[in-house]
Amino acid sequence: MRGIMKGKINIFLFAVLTLGLLGCSKDFWNSRNKLDEHPLAKFGQKKEIDEAKATGNANSAADAGRESFFSLGGEDGGLLGGGSGKRKEQVRADKLFAGALDVVLGLPIQVASREGGLVSTDWKVDPENNAQRYRLNIRVSGKDPYGEVKVAVLKQVMKNGVWEDTAADQTMADHIAKNIRKQAEEARP
Repeated sequence: MRGIMKGKINIFLFAVLTLGLLGCSKDFWNSRNKLDEHPLAKFGQKKEIDEAKATGNANSAADAGRESFFSLGGEDGGLLGGGSGKRKEQVRADKLFAGALDVVLGLPIQVASREGGLVSTDWKVDPENNAQRYRLNIRVSGKDPYGEVKVAVLKQVMKNGVWEDTAADQTMADHIAKNIRKQAEEARP
């Protein structure tokens, strides 16, 4: 009697283990540490890796952000999870969109479209210089590896009572894009 019970338990454990392995992602057998595979990691240049991540520049296939180990309930619908409904790209885009909204929170928002990944503000007069005003157009997407953030800063200067377009400083757009990425990293999944 005891031997039969032990055999049934072993069969049950084997079945559970088999079902668990069936729920693994396709990259189970070649899972890797993405940071160690980065071309700059072998030289210990973490700053360059972080900079590449902040600007969205990828240098290897390891940066593609593919899942490793288990994807129970991942986008390919592991056996136990049945699919999460959101792909990794969409989650990344949602975080970047939330980061963009956090950055422009104090500005008058004219358009905010999560589906299109677009945030556009209305004109805002510079409080330090009433003869200048700015407007932001921000586009985010969840493209691999780190997502894409494009910021266009529009600037106008008051001349003879009329607003005239002038070139905005590109460093301002880069600074805003970095802040969006920083806010997105801090966002909860």
